[in-house]
Amino acid sequence: MRELLTWYGVELNIPASDLELAAPPRSHFLSVFADTKAVEMPIRMDPGFDPRKTLNFGRMVEQWGTVPLNYLEQFSKVDFTYGYVGSEDLTMYPILPPGSFIQVDESRNKVVEGGWRSEYERPIYFVETRDGHVCCWCTLGREEVILQSHPLSPVPPRILRRSHAEIVGQVVGVAMRLGEWRSVPDSAPTPKERAALN
Repeated sequence: MRELLTWYGVELNIPASDLELAAPPRSHFLSVFADTKAVEMPIRMDPGFDPRKTLNFGRMVEQWGTVPLNYLEQFSKVDFTYGYVGSEDLTMYPILPPGSFIQVDESRNKVVEGGWRSEYERPIYFVETRDGHVCCWCTLGREEVILQSHPLSPVPPRILRRSHAEIVGQVVGVAMRLGEWRSVPDSAPTPKERAALN
């Protein structure tokens, strides 16, 4: 039936951008992409890709290829970049567990101070430092930026000069596996030990 309709110019495969026009209130099985067309997505990664480190995913893609998943067209939007939270990066654990993929809005690269009611509303930023990338909460000082980790994380906050940390953008989407949470290592510093590090 789908093929017959395409002979007459009736296209049933809606573009991914149309999905943003409506937000159905209930979770449901999405069958509209059963016969989707091909899209571009990463098929070869840079050999330097280290899954233990947080990084800018867009820079790690060596080659894009054609694959049949129309829904992924939204990833080609130029305002977004994509990151990967390293398997050893516990900075925002448990909100952003290691191994998560994140979508970053590069147009939101200014730190917002206050206005949120909980840690879930507080903006998380994707930051590039001289040591690599990190997802964290940020607070600006006069000449420094404070990279704040989640209170349950074993990673202490860091204070860097503004010239040593670039806010790439705000994390606006996340893809993570559920049911595979790992506990924080026993070797994590206690709150007293963390206070001594500061």
